[in-house]
Amino acid sequence: MSMRKPLQKPPGYRETGIPIQRPPQSPFYPEKNNSRKRSFCCCCCCCYFFIILIFLILLFIAVGAILYLWFDPKLPIFHLKSLEFTKFNITDSPDGPKLSAQATVSVELKNPNKQLKIIYGKTNIELKDDDGVTLGNGNVPGFVQGTKNVTVVKFDINMNELLYSENVAKVRDGLKNKSLKVSADVGTGFGIGFSGWKSQTIGVRVSCGGLSLKQMENGASPKCQITVLNW
Repeated sequence: MSMRKPLQKPPGYRETGIPIQRPPQSPFYPEKNNSRKRSFCCCCCCCYFFIILIFLILLFIAVGAILYLWFDPKLPIFHLKSLEFTKFNITDSPDGPKLSAQATVSVELKNPNKQLKIIYGKTNIELKDDDGVTLGNGNVPGFVQGTKNVTVVKFDINMNELLYSENVAKVRDGLKNKSLKVSADVGTGFGIGFSGWKSQTIGVRVSCGGLSLKQMENGASPKCQITVLNW
């Protein structure tokens, strides 16, 4: 009995049930080019933004400097021109000695600016003696002062103040013989304007004093110190 040789499998024959072995694939790595491009674009945008911002700031500073040099803004000049008492009386009251008086104070305001007008708000004035005793106060409404202009503002002062007993004789005698030294404190707010433009208002306080009524009557002008309150 002869042995049969097994049949040879044809080329390409694949037995069923046997898993197919696929060639190994190379590992997949996500591309980083897109994220790098996005980061680069963000950096460029930030750089351009800061460059434009710095340019605008420098431009604003340059324009402000040019305008400042062109207009050359200056503060107004104050002078206490005159102080005249039109009524004076000291009476006794249940609360103590009371000063009843009326006075007229003239303050000269000078605008030294050639191209800028000055816009004043409400202006207040307070009179004190050299001991700091309040003698009276008054005010005037706001107004506009033109360029290179000198304006004299008159304040009507109504005095109805209580006095300490030790100050009565000094105030009475000082007003009678005009030896009393009176200071004037002027408080106001003003801004500068050009055409239809107006600046922010700043507050100032002006203190004028150091001279007696007799000296001012003879033409002496007290020194005035100006203090900027909120520049």
